[in-house]
Amino acid sequence: MANSTVISCSSLASRADCTSYIAALKKTTGNNLSLISNCKTEICDALWGSGNPDISGIGMILGYILSNVLGLFFALTLFLLPRISHVTERKSPNKASMDRLRYVLTQGCSSLYDSAIFLSFSIQIASIVMLARLDFGVSANGMGDSTAKITWAVSLLTLLPLLYIAYLPQLLQSQDLSKQSSKQNAKESLRFGLFAVCWLLSMYPFYSKMVGYFGPSLIGNGPNQVISNDEWNVIAGMCTAGVKDISDEELIAMQFFGVSGSLFVCICALLKIIWLGLQRQHEDSRLVQRIRKHRVDVGPKISVLFLTLLPIFAISQIWTILRLRGFQADISKNTGNSDFDSEWTFGQIAAITVFAPVTVECWFRWTTWKRN
Repeated sequence: MANSTVISCSSLASRADCTSYIAALKKTTGNNLSLISNCKTEICDALWGSGNPDISGIGMILGYILSNVLGLFFALTLFLLPRISHVTERKSPNKASMDRLRYVLTQGCSSLYDSAIFLSFSIQIASIVMLARLDFGVSANGMGDSTAKITWAVSLLTLLPLLYIAYLPQLLQSQDLSKQSSKQNAKESLRFGLFAVCWLLSMYPFYSKMVGYFGPSLIGNGPNQVISNDEWNVIAGMCTAGVKDISDEELIAMQFFGVSGSLFVCICALLKIIWLGLQRQHEDSRLVQRIRKHRVDVGPKISVLFLTLLPIFAISQIWTILRLRGFQADISKNTGNSDFDSEWTFGQIAAITVFAPVTVECWFRWTTWKRN
């Protein structure tokens, strides 16, 4: 009997969940996986996907990188500027240029946070919707294995630039604390509140990531596995033939930085919430006064910690996205599928242009400095 009369490839072109898909695959092939090569294009696309340009398209990745690069630039510059100006003031009586630069950078950094917060909010919502559909077996369309892992990385990556301002508010404060207005304090509280909303939304992608990395596997020779190691190797070998596979070391690195980065964000968020609760309920207590004094003493060290760890986590997540994206593109090319991540869509353009107000704000504040 010809193989083409045995397999109906159309039934294997999409999947809702892995368990039902593997069952359908075995039923269609009559448990003879040597026949799956006839449906190579459909099977590999259903399991590994062909990308999702609204998550890992070129424009989206540029937006993620731009957000983190600008966040680091503004935070690092505003951290170093007072120390540089302290040295140069002795040599030059005119400090107007430094004041002007600090003013422009402060306003630009504030504008960046406003743009980055809404990018992160939209990404968290989209991640929840796409991952929930995948995790609960509703539909896996546009969410292959690589795309799911990319979504986990993107959820963390868009949170990282928010931490610079949410946890280092002194960068945007007046050097003269007596000039710190109630409006500025309210703005600081609003910034953390918006960050907290994005962090809470990121809890589901974080949960999905932990289950995906450390939950029970469907592949194995045990009684609860849906496909044996040998059977899976046949499918994986067909789809990844000639493709540089992701090594165990690379997978461990992705897991380590992805999980540790998420845990770092969670710890920071919880500590800040506890601190705000202590301030609200025990404003004049001896404990709060001690913590405040200690925060002033260790403030520069905390800034250095954030300026060191956040770029490391950001670089690791960018590498994760690019590595998985390249792996997925190679599989798509190898199996005759389209690489949708290479296509430009409306959302990708919006992800880049959302940061245009930062440039406009800096230019406007620089040119109107004399009027302030």
